[in-house]
Amino acid sequence: RAQRGEPAARMTPITADRLRIRPLKLEEAPDDTHHSRAEEGEERTIKTTNLFRGPGTRCCLIEQLSEEKYECMVCCDIIWVMAPVWSCQSCFHVFHLNCIKKWARSPASQADAEGWRCPACQNVAMKHPTSYTCFCGKVTNPEWQCSEIPHSCGDMCGKKRSGVDCNHPCNILCHPGPCPQCPAFVTKSCICGKTSRPMRCGQASALQCDKACGAILNCAEHTCVQVCHSGKCQHCQLQVQQVCYCGVTTRSVLCGTDKGGFNGSGHFCCLKICGKMLNCEAHRCQQVCHRGPCQPCPRSPSLVKTCPCSQTPLTKLLELGYSERQSCSDPIPSCGKTCNKPLACGSSDTIHLCENLCHEGSCGPCSLTSTVRCRCGSKTKEVPCAKIQKEDELVFTCEKRCNKKRSCGRHKCGELCCVNVEHKCHLICGYKLNCGLHRCQEPCHRGNCEPCWQSSFDELTCHCGLSVLYPPIACGTKPPECKNLCTRRHECEHPVFHNCHSEEKCPPCTYLTQKWCMGKHELNKQWNLSQLQEFLTQAFEKQHFCLLTKPIFFQKCLSHQ
Repeated sequence: RAQRGEPAARMTPITADRLRIRPLKLEEAPDDTHHSRAEEGEERTIKTTNLFRGPGTRCCLIEQLSEEKYECMVCCDIIWVMAPVWSCQSCFHVFHLNCIKKWARSPASQADAEGWRCPACQNVAMKHPTSYTCFCGKVTNPEWQCSEIPHSCGDMCGKKRSGVDCNHPCNILCHPGPCPQCPAFVTKSCICGKTSRPMRCGQASALQCDKACGAILNCAEHTCVQVCHSGKCQHCQLQVQQVCYCGVTTRSVLCGTDKGGFNGSGHFCCLKICGKMLNCEAHRCQQVCHRGPCQPCPRSPSLVKTCPCSQTPLTKLLELGYSERQSCSDPIPSCGKTCNKPLACGSSDTIHLCENLCHEGSCGPCSLTSTVRCRCGSKTKEVPCAKIQKEDELVFTCEKRCNKKRSCGRHKCGELCCVNVEHKCHLICGYKLNCGLHRCQEPCHRGNCEPCWQSSFDELTCHCGLSVLYPPIACGTKPPECKNLCTRRHECEHPVFHNCHSEEKCPPCTYLTQKWCMGKHELNKQWNLSQLQEFLTQAFEKQHFCLLTKPIFFQKCLSHQ
């Protein structure tokens, strides 16, 4: 315009109906009014709109850039058609190239991480702007043509659209602002894949039909009965009966539970003895319920290589004339030595051994005694080993009570033969809370109780009802203070000088009255009702009537002596 000789002050005013705006931050209200500076100082009032969020962003940018009415947000000057510019790919604001370079290097633009922030949308960019390119980015330093959009190359845009599944490039000329929605229609299938229909390309909403999903559920036996839906199908909700590995126990579970543990005959372990017949068909499996086939019979001749006490190999016994075993039911030859297998009785220092001769089966009872210690370790006693069947029976409970303090610091533990490291108190605290109405229901603890968490949702008023506290009101809250005079009924008819209060009794009357002494000698003008009542009470108790003849407070009236 300066080259054409038109002064800046003669620019056509921007009217509100044409929506001429300068770029502003997106959080500014649509009704705000701002002023931009012209070259000679003339002010122009520009009404802002929510332009950069609406569908007409591209058209408004083209119109303002073509008419040279678009302002740079950094310097607040007009962007001329031949000035190098830079456009943000997030908010599509346009800036002078030199202005945005200075802004990107300034401390105010630095983000918390690496990169710099756009002055309009605060989007963080890692690369600093260095060159002047067209809006589609294909041409550097584009030349301005009167018949083309300013700062564009005049060729087809070709940028990828913002649609979710759209693969069609933008087919309009190089332009500022966002690319328009793809006009193509494609055939899309619904979520379950049973229905298809034409839809706008790039449309974000998914197509949903009214048919059942029909996908295979997690159990791999049943299908989904929900209406066409997104995401994964729910697990199968049918109840089925499952059998354990040994076939003794059954349970009712959701279909598909422990599907990976199925071994062809069972799904889970019942923790009982298997009891299945072994391959020898003479003995049963003594292992805990297990998956897979049972192990071979442990008495099989191919597995048993020693005598029952494991001290002598069977090959030596065969040399001594013992017959060779043919099946698992044949007895295992005994070597005749003492068994010497360790028993469950004894202690850590003394191990008791089986004194019987080499034998099959479990060892007999021990004839010795064992020193058994209580679980807290304070007492011991001698017990016949014949009464001890398991190692757990080597410990007993003594009668000693624990005298240590519990975690609350107030109560003692009191447990017999206590072995606890931390003595937790399981009693209820029961102390009154700060409200004075409720008691603490927490386990007995150290320190102060928590504040009362109960609250009221009724209005709390003073006695006269003029001052109000609105809910929620914490438990124990006192009525609000009221600055109005008390409205209760009083014993006397004197004027009231005290404010409204929440106490049941009103304070003593402070109104000054005139009263004669009992002898009619003195008229006292400095008595209030409460002082007078106290004086008369003391006077009648001590038979004092007035203060006329003696200044001392309690002396008899001389006129009545």
